[in-house]
Order: sequence, then structure tokens, then C-alpha cells
Amino acid sequence: MSKPKAFLKHSKAKKKAEQALETADDFQAAGVDFEEAAGKWRAGDAVKSMRFFSRAIEVYDRGLQKFPNSLDLAYNKARVLLEVATHPVLVQQLQTPLLEVLQQALDAHRYALNLDQDNADALFNTAQVLTTIAEVYAKDPERPDQDALRQLEEALELQNRCLAIQELKLEESIQQQNEADAQTDAEDLQPAPSEDNNENIDDSDGTPANNKEEQWFSVVEPVTKETLIDTILAQLGTLSTLCSILSSTATSAPITSLAWVEEFSSKLIRTKLPILVQDAESETVQEVVLAKATFISTLLEAGYRTGSIDAPTYKKERDEAFKEPGLNLEKNFAALLVNANSLVSYNAALADRDSMIAESQAPQRWNALSAAIANMGSASKISGPVPDDIAETHFIRGNCSLLQVKLGHPPVSYQPAITNAVQLLKNADTFYRNASKLYQDEEQKAISQLRGTVSRALQAGTDLETALTQANLGQSSEWIRSQVEDMLEDGLIVLNASTT
Repeated sequence: MSKPKAFLKHSKAKKKAEQALETADDFQAAGVDFEEAAGKWRAGDAVKSMRFFSRAIEVYDRGLQKFPNSLDLAYNKARVLLEVATHPVLVQQLQTPLLEVLQQALDAHRYALNLDQDNADALFNTAQVLTTIAEVYAKDPERPDQDALRQLEEALELQNRCLAIQELKLEESIQQQNEADAQTDAEDLQPAPSEDNNENIDDSDGTPANNKEEQWFSVVEPVTKETLIDTILAQLGTLSTLCSILSSTATSAPITSLAWVEEFSSKLIRTKLPILVQDAESETVQEVVLAKATFISTLLEAGYRTGSIDAPTYKKERDEAFKEPGLNLEKNFAALLVNANSLVSYNAALADRDSMIAESQAPQRWNALSAAIANMGSASKISGPVPDDIAETHFIRGNCSLLQVKLGHPPVSYQPAITNAVQLLKNADTFYRNASKLYQDEEQKAISQLRGTVSRALQAGTDLETALTQANLGQSSEWIRSQVEDMLEDGLIVLNASTT
């Protein structure tokens, strides 16, 4: 997540109409004003918010043309570009392809790093851009996996540099604090100065307050244990993305081998994090445990798919990761969601790899999908999440119901799936209907409606193409075909197969 640079402002700001953008501070002030306006409108009016963010970028650009060595202007421009390229609400308002905006953000961050190669925030954010680009690359079937892996390798290098700098600054900060405490203790032993000595001291610089010009100062936030935790969690996120890609690729560079990933992550999880989370608040502990569970889950999946571990080990260690104290799974919406998706991935991994023993693994897959449905049922009852999050719990349950139906097809032919096929399809239809009503995102709403139509068609035994045509979904035939292909690829349906 991007970290905005903070500023202190002295004196009352001039009215915008009176502002003349002459100094770097002037451009800085104007850009921040636009950013603040964008932030206020982001939730209520995404179009207006994007317009203000665009103006902020334009102001920073103009400032950099005049002051090319201003780190503050360069950093803020890069940070805003990262914001508009990664925030879900703002991404929908982009007028140019996402990859193009991400490349602009990457170029802007490299520019800022050229001005200060040891700027921890710039290093952190550059790694975030690279990871996001890798995720986009990974979704493109036309791109080789190596393109995404290269982005992730560079991201990890930058995160390592960032963490090393932050660790050094934290050590220096602790040392300075200890020295200050020692000096304070020594001063406490000295006699108090006479009050008469301070009578004629004037703190004023002689300038009337109303004549002081607005001044901007970069505020360097102190590095704390929480700062280091944020960076390590970002590293685990990057490693999780890397493992997901390794799960689907047969070839990889030596640095991206699973053995290397396991060794690299071990230092973070077993050495660094335990020290940092000592005396941490429960919310921070939950965040750390969830990040660890997410990473371990993706690492195990990659290990199973590449033959490094067997199915029992995969299941045992996956389950243990989500039972770790501090996660509070049953009351943690985010954890329930991640666990459900992990269980779905477990089912997919077993389905894809061991077709020869598919029948013997059917009970484990059925139970995993049932557990995922139960997790989403619990998550839907937790107050707080926004409608799209609640919609997601119904959508996932619809998917899991269809996956359970598929277990009744050969070569698995799992009897409980065959017996309950009709009810499972009814459940899927209900879940998708609920999701379509709750989703605010129009694309997800349409996908839910289509999958509900598919569920009803399978239940009735009618021709799928005819059912989708008659449903009047308001989408092009190309879009409908693409969605059906996605369902086939995800293993949700089998065309021309009996469902009962």
C-alpha cells in the first residue's frame, strides 16, 4: 500500500485565486490541495475524485519541469499515479489501459529513486508497482510467466533494500532515544535554573504573524516496529504472488525456485516477525498471522503442484496455518475469505494433479468445499463489510456448490455429489441470485446473473446455449462465450454431461 508523505504547513494558506506557482513549495501546496479534494470525493463521486487526482499529477509535472531535482514533487507524483492505478474505485475511471498507467507509475518511481536511492518510501512503493504489474502480466495468457517473475524478483530486491534501511534507522532511533533519556536523567539531577534568567527572552523573530509566508516542510516519520512489519508483510504478499505463478509454470529462473522462496521467507517468518510482534496490538497480530497463512497456503499449493509435497502434507500444514493463535478465524471476515479461497485452491490442486487417484481424494475435496461454504456463511453474518464483500461470500458459495456437483461426474463419480446434485444446483442458483442483488460492481453483477442462469439450465437439463440466449442478460455473445469459457477453465461446469 502506498505511503503518502506528510507535510507541515505554517501560517494561513493563501486563497487559491491568489496563488502564483513560482517555487517548488507552491507547486507542492497546489498538488496537495488537489489530492485532499480528491480524497474527499473518492467515496461519493469517483469521477470527480479522479479529476482532482489528475490535476494533482499535472501540477506535480509542471513543478518538475521547473524543479527537476525536487524529491517531494517527484515522490508525490509517483505516489498519486500508484494510487489511481491500484485503488479499485479509481481503476474503473481510467481512460487509458491499466498497464500503461502502471508503467507511468513505475517510471515516476524510478525518477524519484534516481534523486534519492535510499528513500525507503520510494523503494517500498516501487516494489508495490512492480508486484501489481506482475499480477497483471500473470493474468495475460499471451505473456510468458518469465515476464511476471522478473518484475517480482526486482520487487523483492527493492523490498530487501527498503527493509535494511528501515532496520538501520530503527536502530539509530532507539540509540538516540536511549541517549536522550540518559541526558534527561542527568539534567534532572541538576538544580533548576532561576526564573529571573528567562524574563527577557523573546522567542519572536520580529516578523508580524500575518506577514509570514506559507512554508512547507517534509515530515520524516519515525521508523517503528510497525513500519518494519508493513514492509515484511509486503514481502510476503510479493512472495505469495510469486508462488501463485510458480504453481502454473513448469520453468522458472533459479532465483525463483520454491526452495529459494522457502529459505527467503523463513528468515522473515521465523526470525524477524516474532521479535517485531512482541507486545503488538491484537489487530496487528491478526494482520501478521493472516499474511503468513496466505503465503504458506500459496507456497504449499505450489509445492504440491510441482511434486515437492504430497496431498496429506498439503492439507495438514494448510489447516495448521489457519489455526494459528491470534488469527481469530471465526470472527475475522478477511481471514474467513482467505481461508475459503485457499480451500477452493486446495480442491483445484488435487483435481488438476492426480487424476489417477481422483476417486480416493474425493472425500477430502468434498469436505474442503463444504468447509469453504461454511466459512462464507459465517463471514456473511459478520457486521461491517461493504455490500460487495457480502456479495463475494454468496458468489464463492455458488462456485463451491457447482464444484461439488462436478465431483459427481466421471472419473470421480462421488456418490454424495450424485445424490445431492439437484439440491446443490438449487443452492448455487440461490447464492448467485443473492450475489447479483448485492454487488455494486456491474461486471460482477452480470457474471453472477449468468452463473445463476447456468445453474438453472443444468438443473433443468436444458441446452446451455439456448438458456443463455433466452435469459436476455444484456451482454454480447462474445462476453457470454468468454464467461462460459472461464467457468469451464475453473472447473465449475462440464458441458454435455448429465448433472443428475
